[in-house]
Amino acid sequence: MGRTGRAAPADRTGRAARGSAARLLMLASACGAFFGFSISSMNQSISRVGTEMALSSLHQGIVVSALVVGAVAGCVAAGALTDRLGRRRVLVLSGVLGAAACAVCAVAPDEASLVAGRFLNGMAVGATSAVAPVLLAELAPARSRGSVITTYQLVLTVGVLAALALGVAWDPGGHWRLLLAANAVLPAVQAVSAALVPQAPGDLLASGRDTAARAVLRATRDEAEAEAEYARLVRVRELPTVGVLHSLHVPGTRLPVAIALGSALMNALVGIGAVVYYSTLVFTAAGVGGSSGAQVASMSIGVVNVAMSVVALGLVRRYGRRSLLTVGLVGMAGALCVAGWGLLAAGGSATGAVTVTAILLYVACFAFSAGPVAWVLMAEVLPEEAAARVAGAALALNWGANLLVALLFPVIVGTPAVPARVGLVFLFFALLCLAFLLLLRRFVPETKDRSLAEVQEELLLRARR
Repeated sequence: MGRTGRAAPADRTGRAARGSAARLLMLASACGAFFGFSISSMNQSISRVGTEMALSSLHQGIVVSALVVGAVAGCVAAGALTDRLGRRRVLVLSGVLGAAACAVCAVAPDEASLVAGRFLNGMAVGATSAVAPVLLAELAPARSRGSVITTYQLVLTVGVLAALALGVAWDPGGHWRLLLAANAVLPAVQAVSAALVPQAPGDLLASGRDTAARAVLRATRDEAEAEAEYARLVRVRELPTVGVLHSLHVPGTRLPVAIALGSALMNALVGIGAVVYYSTLVFTAAGVGGSSGAQVASMSIGVVNVAMSVVALGLVRRYGRRSLLTVGLVGMAGALCVAGWGLLAAGGSATGAVTVTAILLYVACFAFSAGPVAWVLMAEVLPEEAAARVAGAALALNWGANLLVALLFPVIVGTPAVPARVGLVFLFFALLCLAFLLLLRRFVPETKDRSLAEVQEELLLRARR
């Protein structure tokens, strides 16, 4: 600081950068927590809601899956809205919509209004899931981009745990409405946080505001990094837009696009949705200490998910993508087989303990493999000209697959769940894990520490085999 008491330019830049980083971390935390809390908010309460509103198994599935239907719609709508409004405004609007939707859910007098509220909540979650990671990645400088994106992913798991923990605390008193009302706080924080960050440089470039885009980059990066990122964004803007279907018919992009879409499907079809949405139903079927014991066991899933997500941060940096997916898929298949056996043989506390242990092992394996690595792999195989469209399609496909699981699981297993039916469903998920393992070993190269050009060259060789 000089004699006049004014901060030197470097000091002001440093404080601005630190302030920008704090706002980004706040936004990442709010978006992740909203996402995680929303997808788990019905786990502990769906049975009580079903009893209060006299819902059949199918209609309980509709209440749960309404959020996922909305997420598919929100994910698809986010692309067009982003083109018109920009990513920051979409996050503000999705936060406002999410807060209003959660309020509707909390006071819903009947099934129709609860489904409507869940659908709107899902739209907000879907739009957030499509827009937040991209906005955060564009605004964060290289040195902190990993921390910001990691915060989003980690807090998502904390949101899941928070919903499960509050469900254990409040469900015995029938306070499921209070749980849904509490969720309204998170999208409101998201809306405020999004309003406090700058517009995405990519959006500014798309609207012809090149000077403003460069200014945003310079406010959060040193000059060399800002100019390099500006040049990259200009290059991406000038690339021809390639659609998903077209990419699947072009030899050079067919396999990368298929891997990206397959990764999104793998993330959902290995069965994680059945555990996240219905673990209390599953543990009750396994005879785990009555409904309260099943709820506590469900909360332990959230604890394991958070713990292993922290461990996964180091594993993803240290080990190859193929290795993590191979170990994870084998581990998940084995754990699901054990859980399936435990449910098929359900008849006492011993088999219930086996089922709980196996499902916790399954969640741990998912948390370091198919959970995070699916999205990392997608980013590392897609060429830039197809990345935006394919990533959006992959996310919509992922939500669609989650919808199938959320809607059909309670219909197939019943409510209350029949243990043998749940066991057979878990064995089916184990087969899917093994199928994805075979596809992984046959078609997917190692991408860690390799350039896009190197990955593309190996993909072409694999496609010709």
